[in-house]
Amino acid sequence: MVKIKNSFFVIFSLVFLSFFSNVYAQWEKAYPIDTIELNGEQIVLYSDNVWTSMLTLDAQERDKNFTDTSQIFTKYWNDYTFTYMEAKNETFPDTIKIILVDSVRKFSPPLLGGITSGFGWRSRRAHKGVDIGLDFGTPIRAAFDGKVRYAKYNTGGYGYLVIIRHFNGLETYYAHLSKIYVQRNEIVKAGQVIGGGGNSGAHWTGPHLHFECRYFDSPFDPMKIMRFDSTMLKMDTLLLVAEDFKITKSHKAFLKEGPESSEDNGSSEVAYRPTYAKGSYHVVRQGDTLSAIARKYGTTVERLCLLNNISKNSILQLGQRIIFK
Repeated sequence: MVKIKNSFFVIFSLVFLSFFSNVYAQWEKAYPIDTIELNGEQIVLYSDNVWTSMLTLDAQERDKNFTDTSQIFTKYWNDYTFTYMEAKNETFPDTIKIILVDSVRKFSPPLLGGITSGFGWRSRRAHKGVDIGLDFGTPIRAAFDGKVRYAKYNTGGYGYLVIIRHFNGLETYYAHLSKIYVQRNEIVKAGQVIGGGGNSGAHWTGPHLHFECRYFDSPFDPMKIMRFDSTMLKMDTLLLVAEDFKITKSHKAFLKEGPESSEDNGSSEVAYRPTYAKGSYHVVRQGDTLSAIARKYGTTVERLCLLNNISKNSILQLGQRIIFK
């Protein structure tokens, strides 16, 4: 009997240690090892061979001067998950107008991929963002220019979490990361790699990005303004009303929403189509070039550039998804 108990204890211990070693193995500290300047941009290479472009020194200085004094980045600025709890006395107009992009501020999808769970009710709980499937370590990018307010492990279910406050007042949440490349108070630009995808805080699921858009802590459907199979926004200017902050549908509702959806504030883009056709994008690996990708899939560099809103001289990044049809 003693042997059975001991055997059970040993097996349980091995399973327990294996589980947690896998959990913590996901978290790999990445640190910058080199910085070069290319075509006026700062290119940073990290220890895990991921690299990203960053703001130029002049742009960093410009944005630092602004964020140091603007109320957008000084009022309700802390490292709480939800920072506007003290903003109950704030009053808002019936319609909130938010400029998403302009000649200076750009947009980049945080990740291109198929949505696995949308904004809505899920198992009687409100799912306040969208989930996009990915491979472990896939680079996650800042959606807009902004300043990092939160970059650490979150015990409330988000796992490794980055929160960015943007120059238009919106905040975006990037959750369940396997690694973080930025730190609190760092100024970032749209498209800059801020983390690697994973499932921290949700180890019972597969790797995915949980992405949220919030205004004064109130979440609204990210698919209102963006789609995750395109590098284009649905609109340049967002109009938010009270109804946008109400969760009234199932998290699977996006599966039924076709191009006729009118929830786009007059956008010229059609509504999001939920999934890629199998094999319709290529994940960039070391040594890949646009011409090699074009040859592999029987297309042209010009076609790839058109589909992905890039130029033939664009630098490909490891993990980047290149749509080819």
